[in-house]
Amino acid sequence: MSKLKKALLAMAVSATVHSAAVVAAPVPAASVNTEATRPNVIIIYVDDMGWGDVGYHGYKDIKTPNIDALAEEGTWFSQAYVSASICGPSRAGMITGVHQQRFGIYGNFNENHIPSSQPLAMEMMKDIGYQTAVIGKWHLGELTGLPNERGADFFYGFLDGSHDYFKSTTNPDAHMRFAPIYRDTEMEPPIQQSNGYLTELFTDEAIDFIDEAVKSEDPFFMYLAHFAVHHPWQVPESYVERLKDLPVAEGVAGEERRHFAGMALALDDGIGEVMDSLKHHGIDDNTIVFFMSDNGTPRGQGFAQPVQKQRGETTMSSPGPFNGFKGDTYEGGIRVPFVARWPGKIPAGQEYKQMVSSMDILPTIAAAAGTAPWSGATPFDGKDLMPYLKGEMGADGPHETMYWRRDDDYAIRDGDWKLTWNSQSGPQTIRLFNIENDPGEWDDLVSKHPEKAQELQNKFDAWEATLPVNKLSYKPQNRNMGFYAGEITDVKEYNKKASGR
Repeated sequence: MSKLKKALLAMAVSATVHSAAVVAAPVPAASVNTEATRPNVIIIYVDDMGWGDVGYHGYKDIKTPNIDALAEEGTWFSQAYVSASICGPSRAGMITGVHQQRFGIYGNFNENHIPSSQPLAMEMMKDIGYQTAVIGKWHLGELTGLPNERGADFFYGFLDGSHDYFKSTTNPDAHMRFAPIYRDTEMEPPIQQSNGYLTELFTDEAIDFIDEAVKSEDPFFMYLAHFAVHHPWQVPESYVERLKDLPVAEGVAGEERRHFAGMALALDDGIGEVMDSLKHHGIDDNTIVFFMSDNGTPRGQGFAQPVQKQRGETTMSSPGPFNGFKGDTYEGGIRVPFVARWPGKIPAGQEYKQMVSSMDILPTIAAAAGTAPWSGATPFDGKDLMPYLKGEMGADGPHETMYWRRDDDYAIRDGDWKLTWNSQSGPQTIRLFNIENDPGEWDDLVSKHPEKAQELQNKFDAWEATLPVNKLSYKPQNRNMGFYAGEITDVKEYNKKASGR
């Protein structure tokens, strides 16, 4: 059976892994706006863009003037985290405002399922009269359903996690790299027939949607899930030519960075075109724009061997000063570029330094648009950011504690302290860092502060013990399911055994 047919049948399948508490979602504090004042909303969720891949973070070997303009005209977040270090789970957390593990989503599996009782952003917005669109990469699992079944009036894009930028087929059973591009539920002609480039095609569709949406009195919501700058490393040479004077390193490493920067430039051009469209239609001031990456820099990158990089070896995407890569719960895998722009409402040119999450996007939108509660939905784990950005909450940030779990990798950030375990990018021991003093995670303090390490391990285990089992994988294998029965993960003893001492 084709993936499209399987997805069409998915809505008839009962929820399989959702075991979170079924309670009513909280009513947003904001009053419901009138149709005339409700803001339009655009979420630009890009793929695999690391901390060092945007100019506004201070990097000169990348050219992102339009993304930088968003940061200048809005607020950028220096401690912004995604809910997962890989694509599918990260998207599930962002589009629901809820920890995706509450639905049993821990990795990239086609069987991942966000139940119909849990509204996606598109469903929530459509319910209050918004025109809705999903453009780009879906990757939420076949059982979740197709975009048009989950609140999208319009969909243009692909369903899986990866794709070629220049080629597609009309064979629904083709390898995902060459899978069909869909317009709603119909397959589009192959990209190569029109000499298309996927990043440009997604930009064109986004602008076309805006052009049509403004003809209506109803506001619009667009989830623009760009595939750039994800592998494969493909870009028209014209973009690379524009970067011939980019100050990159000499040799192969520099040429690979320039090539990657070409992919980022194509993405940036498209974002600029979308912003120009808003200004052309006179709706710029009444449109909230969020820009964020779904996870950090990929470990596998480049053309020259070895493509699996270690810290300090990257030649394309860059994690900046941070340790780890996509897939890790070190900062390099989960700390990403994030900007929010809403002229006159979100302060311009502001760096917000407190911890924020990708899960905050939907609660912020819900409060701004005035959505109604959904019966049976899991409450948001994210927070409405507006009171914090306006300075109404004093020195308090929206999150004191944050949690991550992906396969066997896990982490907890509690204030300035972070406890983490990873299978790569460091020793396979439980490690403790003070992120305020050591954002690069160089100095493991687990031996110096054993009480703090144990406190955080217990706090993480208490959170995780409430979550459903991952029925799609034998991982995680290091989960303490017996915490509430009195079982304790002894950090000191674990590290002693792991170190062979």
